[in-house]
Amino acid sequence: MTLRIGDLARHTGVYGIGTIVGGIGRAALIPIVARYVPTEEYGKASVVFIFVTLLTIVAELGLSSSLIKFYNEADSEEQRRRVVSTILAASLMLALPIAAMCGFLASGLSAAMLGSPDHKLLILIGIAGGLGNAILQVGLAFERALARSQRYVVYTLIKGGLALGLSIVLVAVLRKGALGLLIGAALPPLLLGMVTYGRLINRFAAGFSAATLRSVFNFGSPLVPMNLAMWVLAYSDIYLLRRLLPASEALSEVGLYQYAHEICLVLVLPITSLNLAWPQFLFANHHRPGAPGSFARIYLYFAFFLTEMAFLLSMFSDKVIRYVGSLKYVESSEVIPYLAGSLVFYGCSILFSSGLYVTGKTKTLAIIVALCAALNFVLNLLLIPPMGKEGAALATLITNGLMALAILRFSQPQYRIPFHVRRTAAGVGVLASLIAVLIARYGSISATGLPLRIVTAAGLGFGLLAIFGISPAELRAGWGTILSIFTTRPGRQ
Repeated sequence: MTLRIGDLARHTGVYGIGTIVGGIGRAALIPIVARYVPTEEYGKASVVFIFVTLLTIVAELGLSSSLIKFYNEADSEEQRRRVVSTILAASLMLALPIAAMCGFLASGLSAAMLGSPDHKLLILIGIAGGLGNAILQVGLAFERALARSQRYVVYTLIKGGLALGLSIVLVAVLRKGALGLLIGAALPPLLLGMVTYGRLINRFAAGFSAATLRSVFNFGSPLVPMNLAMWVLAYSDIYLLRRLLPASEALSEVGLYQYAHEICLVLVLPITSLNLAWPQFLFANHHRPGAPGSFARIYLYFAFFLTEMAFLLSMFSDKVIRYVGSLKYVESSEVIPYLAGSLVFYGCSILFSSGLYVTGKTKTLAIIVALCAALNFVLNLLLIPPMGKEGAALATLITNGLMALAILRFSQPQYRIPFHVRRTAAGVGVLASLIAVLIARYGSISATGLPLRIVTAAGLGFGLLAIFGISPAELRAGWGTILSIFTTRPGRQ
């Protein structure tokens, strides 16, 4: 199992490289947005982006997760052919009509989301992006099912390069603002999705199975309400910021809030990378002797990394924004500690849900996420009017923490993994306490002297190693694994 943990680390690292490369447009656009896009324009783009994510979830219908599960569990090449062929056909039958219907309703959607039907073009571009993302996810799921993480990187490299180039030209050169951001994000996945689908259809054209389709929907359909609930959990705050705050400042606040999310990319990328690598690793290894103990150790390393990065980001976010952005976005730093903490909880919940995935209890997971989404909506209604974007971020932090605990509670009886939850709780508690003390003493983290912040961050780094029980030898071994990511070609499990 030790070697297989190394494989997971390598696949996670390769996915991480792909995620970084694929998301390089986002990272490179952070300073460009700050310099060339007014906060209100960025607010418009942010609202349409959340619609794109919603459309992707509905049109994809959990099919990419189903492909990974059933392809790895198939006993023969013929069964694998039926799985891929059936999912390809089903995805097109779903995605195309949904996109057409949204296009017909574009003016109404513009009025509902942006307060005016005049932004219909932004909605239409978003629809194209949602369709492209949906079919691309299914296409790339095939590479993930085979653990071909390096090929996945190639696709994301192409997508990221196209997105970055288009966005720079449209935003920085042609000054198209929200329109440029949306075109740059929508066109690459649409083109790349068509290419991946063409390849797979040519290879797996014959093999559609009604029985396979029923199995796929039984597993994947509960993921749709779960993913919709995750969408509410992740994006209802942006929509409610626009609706609950005065019109004169709403879109600007949305822009600042979304910019804080972009600064948190340093946490989002490793979480996304593990989320991509984990399902295939889990399904391939959960039946092996000693697997739960190895899974628990993976969790410990991951939780330590997230906690440490969340603290560093919280301590120095204002400096990062001033360096890569501009002063008009510096207020974003006020919400980053809340968002960083919420990402720690979300990252942990990915591994906590292992038992529910192994036993196919995706309906239970969907119910938990749906209840948490409803809670988040209520918290946003209560906290946004008096606190603005800080209230939205606090609502996300509370909800993600409760969601992680609930998933852990219901997942453990299905497949027990000895997670070191108390160590994580202690680490997060120390992190939150230090931040609270600095805010109470100086009024805000940005008002704290830089030398004090550096000393505090260094001290916490050593303290967290002790709290999480990670030895220097394990730290060296972890560094060796990281280096192996770049020197070893990952193979299929």
